Amino acid sequence: MENLFKNTLQDLDKTYNELGKMKDQLLSMSLNSMNPLFEGKDPAYKLMDLKSTNETLSTLEKDLLPLFEEQKFEKGVSKVKKYIKLLQENLEKQK
Repeated sequence: MENLFKNTLQDLDKTYNELGKMKDQLLSMSLNSMNPLFEGKDPAYKLMDLKSTNETLSTLEKDLLPLFEEQKFEKGVSKVKKYIKLLQENLEKQK
């Protein structure tokens, strides 16, 4: 009976680790959808109008950042904060 419990615990631990990896992959996918706006030689965010900039900023601040913070996805938190700063700087230039 003891071996059964040990095997069950090992199986549950393995499943938990696999789910954690899947969670990080899903969070990365949501972040990757924003990357084209900010990455590359001529990032698209620099060409966005005021309305688009504000909408993107709102999405980052109200949706992605809280999600990443709640899930303790530090890579995402760091990148979203960087993107927010870039957008805020771009808004200042538009004024």
